[in-house]
Amino acid sequence: MDIAVKIIKMVGGLVLLIYGMDMLSINLKKIAGEKLKSILKKATDNVFKGVITGIIITVAVQSSSVVTVMVIGFVNAEILKLKNAIPIIMGANIGTTITAQILRLASVEGSTIFTLLSPEFLAPVFIIIGFALLEVKKKKNVKDFGQLLISVGLLFTGLMTMVDMASGFSELPIMKEILSTFSNPIVGLLAGTIITAIVQSSAATIGILQAISQTGIITYASTIPVVLGQNIGTCFTSVLSSIGASKNAKRVATVHLLFNFIGSIIFMIAIYTYQTLVGFSFWNNPIDMGGIANFHLIFNVVCTLILLPCAGLLEKLAMLAIRDNKEENEDEEDASEYLTVLNVLDERIAKIPSVAISNSLKVITKTAEIAEKNVKKSMNLLEKIDEEKLEHIQNREDAIDELDAKTAEFLVKIGNLELTEQENKSVTSLLKIESEFEKIGDYAYKLSKIVENMKNKKLEFSENAVKELNLVYKLVEDVLRKTIEALPKKDKTIVIEIQALKEIAEMYREKFKKQHIERLREARCSVDTGIAFIEILTVYEKIIDHCLNVSVEIANYAMDERYITKHEYLNSLYADDSGRLKSRFNELIHKYEILLEENNARNTANS
Repeated sequence: MDIAVKIIKMVGGLVLLIYGMDMLSINLKKIAGEKLKSILKKATDNVFKGVITGIIITVAVQSSSVVTVMVIGFVNAEILKLKNAIPIIMGANIGTTITAQILRLASVEGSTIFTLLSPEFLAPVFIIIGFALLEVKKKKNVKDFGQLLISVGLLFTGLMTMVDMASGFSELPIMKEILSTFSNPIVGLLAGTIITAIVQSSAATIGILQAISQTGIITYASTIPVVLGQNIGTCFTSVLSSIGASKNAKRVATVHLLFNFIGSIIFMIAIYTYQTLVGFSFWNNPIDMGGIANFHLIFNVVCTLILLPCAGLLEKLAMLAIRDNKEENEDEEDASEYLTVLNVLDERIAKIPSVAISNSLKVITKTAEIAEKNVKKSMNLLEKIDEEKLEHIQNREDAIDELDAKTAEFLVKIGNLELTEQENKSVTSLLKIESEFEKIGDYAYKLSKIVENMKNKKLEFSENAVKELNLVYKLVEDVLRKTIEALPKKDKTIVIEIQALKEIAEMYREKFKKQHIERLREARCSVDTGIAFIEILTVYEKIIDHCLNVSVEIANYAMDERYITKHEYLNSLYADDSGRLKSRFNELIHKYEILLEENNARNTANS
């Protein structure tokens, strides 16, 4: 029964230690927050500056895992480059050793000054002062500092609880037998790796070892491999945090793992080679808190000195491990290009209407191209769907929304200036065009969700349904491409082309709806697939409608006459240019009928 109580108390001490570390990290980030971001962003000049930055930030936050996760986030957001992140991670490994150096004060005896600095004395002092600040002061920064002191007190309390309980196990034969197995380098390495991966804190693992070392039952031989293993286990947190992130963010986690793994293997080979050939005089002696803290520090400093010149090689290895592919490169280009194109919306040129309007058109064209890509990628999901592709579609949709908001804000500023009538008309048309492409982006995203829902329900279209959707998609693709190409050219004749394609699309939509209803009656497809089929056709129809709206606004943008509405424009089109419209309709319908016949012939041959 006594053993069970001691185990519970020791686990409770471990929980307090880990909780104290987490709270310390959270509260330090509250206090330092934006400064940490600023420091990390500036650490791009050279590798040495990056290492120093990593050390400083980690000493402040008291967690290399937190710093590594932050760096992964910054690389994912393209604030930091991969090569600039590597030395910061190396520095973080050195910075995390300060925790063990603080905890070693628990073993210092003798002078009054060391007694006052020991965790046993400081724990209640920090908790009392922190609680007082929380209760007495109302300012947020003071309360944050109070919480920080309490978290340090909890950390020290957890450590001292573990030290007290560990002493109760020191006489148990089974405990000595378990710990003695750690003298086997492989067993010790694996134990350190697994324990640290579970508690997700290398400092906590070191704290456990330091607590046990107070009993005198662990030696250098049984501790060193565990310390080496915990350096590998701490990478588990960064690997987890990189899930779902960009390729470069995943590479940061890979570099962290490679650095610690290679360093641990180098030390294992060096230490055990020397121990076998010569032998350490202290090898089987009990290790104390200071010995653990010192070895932890030496390991990380030496590893950094050895591997820092190899930062470029680590980057290349990470690139090999996490390879690029063509589609991912395209997606990364989207992000960088749309951020770059926003630079042309410079407020300094907003007061020059002609230049500002021209620059706005560049951003709108980029919005249109990203929307077009999302329509294509969403349609491709019918062939193969995965989470990464869906995430890229979401990212592009976010990009479209941001471009729309920034462009609208910029155009409104231009509209508030003293403009000519033509400039006023141009601003009005561009505002509407930008809005139309934003809506096309919304429908592209909706299309991806329809397909995702189908895949989740394990629904599949029949061969004929796929053929019909592909034909209408070809129409949509042509409409989008022609609309986007007409935009910078200010081609006012594009309305005839888009209206003709719209009429063809409506004709096929009604035809294919009837054919799909017939398939439903004959039970060749399910009700759910029927609903999805109609939904996709509706999305296609809406995209073409918005492209027609854009084509009318392009005409307005290009003409010197007064602004006319879509209704007015189409009325004049059917009244004055009905012959050209009918002629173009006949030319285009012939083209798509040939495509339909080719699809039918191909399907017949395959069957």
